[in-house]
Formats: sequence, C-alpha cells, structure tokens
Amino acid sequence: MIERYQDEAIAEIWSDSHKLNLWQQTELAVVRARANLGRVPDEVNKEFARILATNPIDLGWWLQRDQEIRHDLNAFLEERSRFLPPRLQVHLHEKMTSYDTEEPAFAKMLRESSVLVKSHYNELEVILQDMASRYRYTIMNGRTHGQEAELQTFGKRCLTWLRDIRASADNLQRSEDGLRYSKLSGAIGNYGSMDPVIEKEALGILGFEPYYGATQIIPRELYAPIAQALCQLVLTLDKIATAIRLGARSGRPIYQEPFGKKQKGSSAMPNKKNTISTEQVEGMARMARAYLMMIMENIKTWEERAIEQSCVERVAWPDLFCVVVHSLRTMGRVLKGLVVYPDNMLLEIIECRGCYASGEAKEVIKELGLPLSLTAEEAYRIVQLAAFNAFEPDKEAKSVRTSIPSHLTEADELLSGFRLVPRPTPVSIQEIIAEARLKTSTQLEATKGDVQRWNRILEQIFQEQGNRDRWNRIFLPSFLLRNEAKLYCEILD
Repeated sequence: MIERYQDEAIAEIWSDSHKLNLWQQTELAVVRARANLGRVPDEVNKEFARILATNPIDLGWWLQRDQEIRHDLNAFLEERSRFLPPRLQVHLHEKMTSYDTEEPAFAKMLRESSVLVKSHYNELEVILQDMASRYRYTIMNGRTHGQEAELQTFGKRCLTWLRDIRASADNLQRSEDGLRYSKLSGAIGNYGSMDPVIEKEALGILGFEPYYGATQIIPRELYAPIAQALCQLVLTLDKIATAIRLGARSGRPIYQEPFGKKQKGSSAMPNKKNTISTEQVEGMARMARAYLMMIMENIKTWEERAIEQSCVERVAWPDLFCVVVHSLRTMGRVLKGLVVYPDNMLLEIIECRGCYASGEAKEVIKELGLPLSLTAEEAYRIVQLAAFNAFEPDKEAKSVRTSIPSHLTEADELLSGFRLVPRPTPVSIQEIIAEARLKTSTQLEATKGDVQRWNRILEQIFQEQGNRDRWNRIFLPSFLLRNEAKLYCEILD
C-alpha cells in the first residue's frame, strides 16, 4: 500500500520483522511442546529459547540470503542456526515443513489485524450513537428512489447507519471462527514426520487448535469469509458515504462533510466544497472488492500444494486491512465533524408541499370517504391529483418552461427577469384536499367530472370539525414519528 493510504499499525503487523518473529514463535513452541511431552530435556528447551531471544533476527542478513537461495523460510532458518550450537541446531525446524512454521504466524497476523479493525469500528460506533441521540428530534424527509418520501428524524437515519455497521462488524466476528485453527502436520498434511500429539501441544501454546484435513497449508476456505466480511464493512461505509454525498449536493445541502478553514475545494472554482473524503471511500470500496477477488481465487490450489497464493497474500491481505482501517478512520472523521443544516431540512419538508404525509392522507380519505361511496382507488387518485396540483408551475414558471432562448442575450434577459419574480408560498396537499380545491391535470387521466365529484365529497367530509382536526393531525411530526421511539429502544438501549 502506498504511504498515503497505509496504516502504520497494519504495516507493522505485516512487516518482515514481525513476520519473522512470529515464525520464531512457532519454532520455539514446537521445541517447548517436545519438552512438555518429555521428548527432549527441558534444559534443551530453555537454552534454545534463551539463545534465540538474546540474538535478534538480522533482517539484512536474512534479506541477502533470501535473494541468494530464493526461499525466505530457509533463509530464516539459516539466519537462526548461526547462533545455535550443533547440538541445538537439530531441534530447529525438526520434522517440519515451511508452512508448518508459516501458517500459525499468518493466522496470528490476521488476528492482530482484525483486532485493530475492531478498535476503529468501536470509535465509529460511539460517534454514531452520539449523533443518533443528538439529532433525535431533528426532522427531515426520507427518500426512496431519490424521491422525497415520508418524514423521519436525522437521528433515525444515524440509527440506520449504526445498525448497518453493527451488522457488518458482527459478520466479521463470525468469520473469524476459522482463525481458531492452524496446522503442523507436515508437507502434505498427513503427519508424515510430525507427531499429532506434538502438533496439538505446540498449537495450544500458540493459541490454536489443530485443523484436521489440511494439506501443506490451511485451506483458504477458512480465511475467505474474513476477506468477505472486511469487504462488506467497507461497502457499508461506502453506502453511508454515498448518503452524505447525496445530501451535500449544491443548492440546499442538508449536511456536508467537514471543511477546513485553510482547505480548498477546487483549483478553478473557489466556491466549491467538494466531498473528497466520502468520494475517497467509494474508491476504497472498489479496492476492497478487487482484493477480495484475489483472496477468493486463492481458495484453489494444485493438489496438496502450489505457491500461487503466496504472492497474492503478501499484498492483498495487508492492503485490504489498510483499506478497511483507512475507510473507518475517514468515515469517523467525516461523521464526527459532519455539518448539519436543520434549517434546510425544514425547507425541504415545506417545499415537498405536504407530500410527506401522502400515505396517511390516502388512508384517512379512504376511510372517511367510504360512507360517501368513494372507492379506495379514488382515494389514492385524489391524493395523487392534489400532489400534482401542488407542484403545478405558476404562470411565470410555465412561460420559462416553454421559452427556449435562441441566443445568449435572451438567456441573460430570461435569468434577470425570472430572478425578480416573487415566488409564491408553496401550497400543500393539506389545504388543497381539505378545502376541496382539486383541479384537473394534463398529467393524469381524471376527467373534469371526476374532479368535480371528488371535490363535492371532500366538502362533505371536511364539514365536520372532527374530521378537520384528524386531518390536520396527520401532517404533524409528533404524529407521524410517534413510533420511532421503538428504534431507539431496540438499537440504543
């Protein structure tokens, strides 16, 4: 991973120095296991461990030897053997193959990286919990298909994000079950040289259980779910990032990612506040999917062993973990510093002209119109027509829609003139329906006769004050959002 996106802690976990130290831990565990089982004297185990501990691994020597023999594990063994007397050299890598040494170390690097991911996830979870509480009663429009839908609170949207990342984190936790296992079962996994009793003891020292059924390596079916879970976590973050990008679009943003006082959004346009952080998270998601595909293809290996997966794992796993940590840290910074505009949220609600309550309106009209021979289909069409009426352009807007400028001077005049026209207060479906002011629309099939009949029925319905009170109540946030408390109870409490 390039330095711009690399996480230092992940890089350290996957560094050569850490890997070789983990290899040494495996070698030490095998000698200790033999001592525990009475196969070698305990003095041998203690002296073996003391010599290796007092003579740190020389990375430079190892790298040079690896270049000469083109086998990093053998280069490691030669580097360690330098410090051991001949009587102890025989115990180094005794009856083992390369991946007996490497597999426990590899699983430990996966474990350590996952722990680091969880620490960053925990920070993000706290941020979203705080946001959900802070914006518990900040109302906004929900959207489906990119269109304004029903009311919700911004706190509820934060709860949704929180629940999503918890699901991804739970998935990661479940996927780590495969990291319980490792192997020391020899070159093809059938204990040709290694005693299964020694394997079990040594792996227990290292914190693993034996995986019965390995070849020379642990089957990558055990590790692929971890990559899938990591990728899913990044995709969840990308979904949240996309929602923020959609809400930050120019015109009337409802929130924006933090923008530094010395920051620049564009080299050409000084007004810009480009959503660079959330856009970057989408790029990270593309990278995560690519690394996942590499790791998934590592499931296949020739018979008991080939080495195709080695180069992929040296790159794909640390880079995938860097992508995940970078995405978590980026979204944590964005959400913690998110600039929220409740005033623009309210303006959006006002300008949707009461349509946020169209579902409730339909049900009320259907119920109140039933004694007056109004069908359920007609109730739907009444609210639909009222919505179309509410958004019918005024005279000036209609003129602009039909006036196609033939040159830029006309465009100048059109802009100047339209800017000076006072904008009428938006009319709501709440008033159109309650005051029986439905009009025919060229966009719908309802005839003039249909509309006249519907208006007469509406006049009868709303003659009763009780019906008017009930009607007005369904447009109140306190009515529409009364059951959001259930989400807070289930998710936060």
